[in-house]
Amino acid sequence: MLDMTTQNEKSPAKIALLGHMKALCEANREIILVSLCTTDGFPISCFSIKELSNQSDKFAAMSSTLSALSDSSAAQMKQGKCDITIVEATSGNMLFVKTDYIGKPCVLTVVAQDKMALAEARYKTKKLIGEISSITE
Repeated sequence: MLDMTTQNEKSPAKIALLGHMKALCEANREIILVSLCTTDGFPISCFSIKELSNQSDKFAAMSSTLSALSDSSAAQMKQGKCDITIVEATSGNMLFVKTDYIGKPCVLTVVAQDKMALAEARYKTKKLIGEISSITE
């Protein structure tokens, strides 16, 4: 896995974030991408396999757009707030989840190959959200 990071890379918050993301990826080789971006589409940090490593800007834009669309759809259909958006593809699953990082709203994206069950990917993503949302400056 490669680490593609942006902005203020030496801050304690950034170091904590990278530690949590790296731990998830190293413990679960089926996870091929973990990305955190702002809700308006700017990348904060991205861990991915080599083939995806130079696309963090595109992933951030896609993630924030899908999250916003999911929120709008849930509200329009009177279902409250959208907690998680899951895209099931032929080679795996993509999970898009809103979270907070140092008090700012963000979108966490986790992509897992089909070797990992959706329930397991969802559980590990929710666990990572708890870790990320507890990071302070």
